[in-house]
Amino acid sequence: MTTTTATTRLVKNARIFTSADGDSKLHEALVVDGDKVAFVGTLEEAEKRAVNAEVTDLGGKVVLPGIIDGHTHLVMFGGSLAKADCLGKTAAQVQEIIKAERVAKPHQPFVLGRSFLFDALGQDPHKSLLDAAVSDVPVIIDSADLHSTWLNSAALKAVGVGRDTPNPKGGEFERDADGELTGLCLETAVVEYVWPWVSKQMTHEDRVRMLDDVFEEYLSTGITGCIDMAMTDEDLAAIEAVYARNQSLPIRVAVHFLLRPDGTDESRAEQVTAAAAQRKRLEPYAPWLQVAGVKVISDGVVDSCTAFLKEPYADGTKAGPIWPGDELAKVVVLADSLDLQIAVHAIGDAASEQALDAFEAAIKVNGPRPLRRHRLEHLEVVTPESIQRLTRLGIVASLQPVHADPVYVPNWRKMLGEDKRCDRAFPWTEYVEANSKVAFGSDAPTAPHHPFPNMYTATTRQSAVNPTLKPDTDPRIVALERFCLKLDTSIRFYTSGSAYSMRGEDSYGTLEAGKSADFCVISIDPFQDGVETLREAQKAVTQTWVAGKLAWEKS
Repeated sequence: MTTTTATTRLVKNARIFTSADGDSKLHEALVVDGDKVAFVGTLEEAEKRAVNAEVTDLGGKVVLPGIIDGHTHLVMFGGSLAKADCLGKTAAQVQEIIKAERVAKPHQPFVLGRSFLFDALGQDPHKSLLDAAVSDVPVIIDSADLHSTWLNSAALKAVGVGRDTPNPKGGEFERDADGELTGLCLETAVVEYVWPWVSKQMTHEDRVRMLDDVFEEYLSTGITGCIDMAMTDEDLAAIEAVYARNQSLPIRVAVHFLLRPDGTDESRAEQVTAAAAQRKRLEPYAPWLQVAGVKVISDGVVDSCTAFLKEPYADGTKAGPIWPGDELAKVVVLADSLDLQIAVHAIGDAASEQALDAFEAAIKVNGPRPLRRHRLEHLEVVTPESIQRLTRLGIVASLQPVHADPVYVPNWRKMLGEDKRCDRAFPWTEYVEANSKVAFGSDAPTAPHHPFPNMYTATTRQSAVNPTLKPDTDPRIVALERFCLKLDTSIRFYTSGSAYSMRGEDSYGTLEAGKSADFCVISIDPFQDGVETLREAQKAVTQTWVAGKLAWEKS
């Protein structure tokens, strides 16, 4: 990490995109005064405003506002960096990977993996497959979407799950026809059993170290802010420890506390009021750390047939919501009354309608609120009517382009059965047409976090994860080109859109006079050379500036 002192600086010989509304021009120069942008425009005018300023000559490189990851999981992302990568692997390959992991880390009392895909395995995940590879320690492998985990027998025992353990509300310990556990845990079974066990294996120092890794990774990819979507007290304590070093953080962080669906109305209300108390306590940490609100996981995912849909899956099943509508409405109305932002994970069309009902109830009960910035997360299967409705209600559509990457789509389409819903998969342009408020994010660690390959998928509907996947090589992959976004729109959703979702649009998210001087410098030029350059742009960032200081520079 590199840091310079904020001062008056002239940034010249650049191609600067501001993300400001109505401004698609690439400007020549930028003047930074302290931690704020003072001017963006022509070099001639900039030099008049920056006499005797320090000069940064970028040699014609492109400058974008600092990227804001609108949906991430910081500590989980940090932890994933050390997990064995199982993305796209067959069951046999996964077995070899965890064997190698056990050999490479013989003193570690568990094996952790990440990102298995149901369709890539070639067979159903089962504990016997993992037992055959590693049986002496717990093995836990996250699915790519983090809504399922695959455990061996030792892991099931470690997390306290046996044949007679009842399914938690909104989740399932999968069992075979004889009632025997398969080792696959779904939804709240992960949240209530697996995640807490894994969390207990981490120390406070582990979490701090993971955050250091994540912040370095984020700065190296042009990210200057993020929104954590599943905050816990333990993770927050680690973020505060990082903050305490310099009374700031490397990037701006807003957090949503994850609400648990079990318990009573009173216990769920206590979770909401606890989040409001944490927000009040952390007010002095702004703008670097703030509690934005609460997060509700209202349904599951299409990939494992747990998303709450209006019509059945291809196999005839229908999953219900994790949060019943009346219980969801109660916490939404309460959180709204406390001026907390509510983010609702809603992948299925029935889930988004249920969430919109809850938001509408809150608006009716609590009346107008000028900074009401509630959000719907993911929106993978969504009706045109819901898009119009969320726009009318002022709800932010929080979208993750990487979820539509063709490496993930074949199983998604298989679960839906290639019906009419697949013809409207991830309909991003409909939000533009409706004039919706949109924030882009990565949902790391469910997928690669880098914003530029995400932008590539948003603008092309092609794979940034595996470029060999094309519509002409796999008939299940459909480009749906009518939903491809323009480049400037994709950048805005990742900058000004995410800033709006954080209530920060007056302070950052665009390069305009008076706003924070957050920006990144990239060695590619997608404006001139085409969006194809974004696919290979993981290492394109050469500098990242935060609040007028050079926070990271490529060595």
